[in-house]
Amino acid sequence: MSKTYTAALSAIALLAGSWTAQAASSSSGKDKPSPPSIAVQRVSLQPLPAITDRIGGLRILITQVNFPGVSERSACRIVIRAINEGRETVAAHTLVHTFDTDKDELNTWMVPTGTLAPGQTSERLYSCKIAQYMVLDRDNMTGWPGRCTINGEERSPCPLSLSLEANLNVIAKD
Repeated sequence: MSKTYTAALSAIALLAGSWTAQAASSSSGKDKPSPPSIAVQRVSLQPLPAITDRIGGLRILITQVNFPGVSERSACRIVIRAINEGRETVAAHTLVHTFDTDKDELNTWMVPTGTLAPGQTSERLYSCKIAQYMVLDRDNMTGWPGRCTINGEERSPCPLSLSLEANLNVIAKD
């Protein structure tokens, strides 16, 4: 990934709070109103209970960005960044689901981290519908927590713990 592209995505993520506030205050009567700004939620997600040799250090940051004055589909972007803060080389993927204020599902993405050596990051940018809530799917056994790769070895179930930060309300799957 080029340094210019990474810098642009980082700038978008840093400005997310101000854009969200602007979008919430600039909706017209015709547009669907944006949800109120949401403080960053932090959640620690653990592997399946049977895992005793847990590995930590993978952090996933999910930032929804809204652009005021643009149609809803064009106005919403989600930036998903994975950071390996641990000592192991890891690779994983998971499903992210987002929901509106009535908790009706809006979007689902398969989000791969790619192979991340200690200290490395990866970023993905997705178009979205403006959401209020999100959940990281823990039921899909082909991705985290069911399967991942640690130091080149596929592990199932995955021993990887995740630290999740999002500017959406994180909910448990119903």
